[in-house]
Amino acid sequence: MLREVLQGIHVDQMNIVTGDHAHVSYEAVSQPRQAAVKSEEIIKRALTRLMDEKDDDGKYLIYEQGQFYGVKAVLTSPLCGLPSKPADFETVMRNLELDNLRVPYVYESVRKVHPHQLPNNVELWHQYINITDEYSLKQVKPAVRLMELLEEERA
Repeated sequence: MLREVLQGIHVDQMNIVTGDHAHVSYEAVSQPRQAAVKSEEIIKRALTRLMDEKDDDGKYLIYEQGQFYGVKAVLTSPLCGLPSKPADFETVMRNLELDNLRVPYVYESVRKVHPHQLPNNVELWHQYINITDEYSLKQVKPAVRLMELLEEERA
């Protein structure tokens, strides 16, 4: 019965001790599998749109390479499921033909970014859009907008 409950969801491994003290290996629920991975085409369209997005002052949301920290945080989160290792992520960006964006992804620029106020869970970043410092806000605005664009592209 537990297998039926867990079917179709993304999970982490856990062991359960049954009533007769037998150890059964199951996986612990973390999130729906269907929501975990966006298609490459959806990601490509959303990122392309994000590069054209401007704020209320007419300034591009992404105007420097370090802002890919927030973009990468979204793309490597369970929302999209892209690999987080720098070389693997860079390969995916090339495979998606996204190496010619107006502001390209450059690992060295992303590696230097350390926004101190932001939680690891990028899905919570929308809460910081009006209360974070300017340094972190450069990551939050594009990341939050990318999540919105991904949702729009999926619909």
